[in-house]
Amino acid sequence: MRVAPLVFSLLAVPSLAAADRVQVFSIQGADCAQCADKIKKALKPIKGVKKTEFDMQKVELTVRLDEAVTDAAVIEAIATTGLTAVAGAGRGAYQPHDEYPAGADVETLSPDGRAVGSLERKRVTGKHTVFDVYADWCGPCRLVDARLREILGQRTDVAVRRLNVVSFETPLAGELGPDFQALPYLIVFSPSGKRTDIEGADFARLDKALSRP
Repeated sequence: MRVAPLVFSLLAVPSLAAADRVQVFSIQGADCAQCADKIKKALKPIKGVKKTEFDMQKVELTVRLDEAVTDAAVIEAIATTGLTAVAGAGRGAYQPHDEYPAGADVETLSPDGRAVGSLERKRVTGKHTVFDVYADWCGPCRLVDARLREILGQRTDVAVRRLNVVSFETPLAGELGPDFQALPYLIVFSPSGKRTDIEGADFARLDKALSRP
């Protein structure tokens, strides 16, 4: 009399849906937060990938997927975008910035969003001083960085002071004031102390600021 319920239970097991799991993948080699869009597009054809969330600060992708989907399948799909994925948290990293020319007058004042105090007091005497406010996840910031490297390779009367703001909630962001609302963001002091604030990759305005006495 106990056989029928047992048979029923055994037959019912295959009909149960596969359980979901959540996996974090560290992304390496990205040059902007928008890289997440091409990663999500690459994962879309994989049946069983249900939801993805990208943490642009940690450079990590959290994926909810069926148990049947392997980490290797996700990593292989991400590799088609030219990026590297590693299963597990804590190893995400953006592509490093290129080096400035040897002998260029460049320093990093804030590598992690910490406050730096008065920028005017940190300008370089006798030079145009460019305070480059950027974030590793900001793609256009890398275009500005490339332009500044080019300028410093040609001119000795320009100094660059780099400020990694990290996010719009850091002490440095608060210190920059209400006018700071977008990246890229440059603050240029002429040798005489005239200040120009530049929002975006506006190279024409940058060139004009660097021509002021």
